[in-house]
Amino acid sequence: MTHNKMDRLVFIQRKKAKIVLLNIVAWFIYASFIFSVTLLTKPNVTIISTLLYLLPLCITFYISIYCLNFYKEKGVWWSIASFFIVFIVMATIGYGYIYFLLPSVGIVVYTSTDFKSFIQEALLSYVRYFSFALLYFYVMQSFKKEQALHLLQQEKSKKELENAILKQQELKAQQEKLQFEHAFLRSQINPHFLHNTLNTLFSEALNYSPELADNILKLSHIMRYSLESLEFESWKVSVQKELEHLQTLIDINNLRFGKSKNITYSVEGELNGQMVPPFSFITIVENAYKYGDLKGPENPLTITVILKPGEVYFYCRNKIKKSSMQFSSSNIGISNLSKRLDVAFKDKYDMKANRENDSYIFQLTVKS
Repeated sequence: MTHNKMDRLVFIQRKKAKIVLLNIVAWFIYASFIFSVTLLTKPNVTIISTLLYLLPLCITFYISIYCLNFYKEKGVWWSIASFFIVFIVMATIGYGYIYFLLPSVGIVVYTSTDFKSFIQEALLSYVRYFSFALLYFYVMQSFKKEQALHLLQQEKSKKELENAILKQQELKAQQEKLQFEHAFLRSQINPHFLHNTLNTLFSEALNYSPELADNILKLSHIMRYSLESLEFESWKVSVQKELEHLQTLIDINNLRFGKSKNITYSVEGELNGQMVPPFSFITIVENAYKYGDLKGPENPLTITVILKPGEVYFYCRNKIKKSSMQFSSSNIGISNLSKRLDVAFKDKYDMKANRENDSYIFQLTVKS
């Protein structure tokens, strides 16, 4: 049971106890009043006889309230019917109670045995106490409606406050997104300049080394991909496009380092419209090349991509160079990636980056 439910239960119990106490106090005052008035005309009246006289009337009062509550949803005709039914039942019980039960224990409430007089007195008493019950019923209903309205207003105020907080959070998220986009736009000049320069170098390199020109062209493709990623308003690209440029990055490094770097790269599953933030794989792999010890065949750079319908899993593991500061060096890229994931895949991704012995392991799961 939650804390709010427990508080509400305690509140209801206290409220019921308060109502019971008020009823007891009211009946005590009323019985004292009846006893005092009767004492003026009948000096020999006792408190016990007064209470016994009021007992059937008290029962009539609460039965009337019960019927009013029971039939309030069924309409006025059921209430009228219950009025006569309760009178007949209580008059019959009251007759036996007054003329047979009480005299058997030595208490006489009515000296007259005339049945007509009894019915008249019973009807007047019943109408009086049914009226009391009706008044009590409508007063309690008014209190309940007022309390329900108060609770409704509290809930409304609470929801309005929650909505206001949610809007503030949304505005904050939008502000952070704009700041993030602005930071990207400010960095546009360098990629543009490098891209144009690489295209020029590619044209010049064709005359001297086709292999070098091809490498420059691949680097130019990655630079263009970097520029294109700025134009994606959704901050999402297809996994196919990300994998194509990841392969370009691997090809460039293979050409750069030859066989001195050991790499295990695999893609499992089928492409089916899965999406990821741009440079989500490339950033991690680039850090692995930069800060990883990839010379030993027993500890290769391991890259695994598993594709499932509506889900992408990316795994990257590399041995850490003894001289590198793997975590501090890659924190900026991972922090940047985390912000982009929050913008494009809020609550739809799981990212883990940790160190195990001398290896750095990065895992990312993104759901579309």
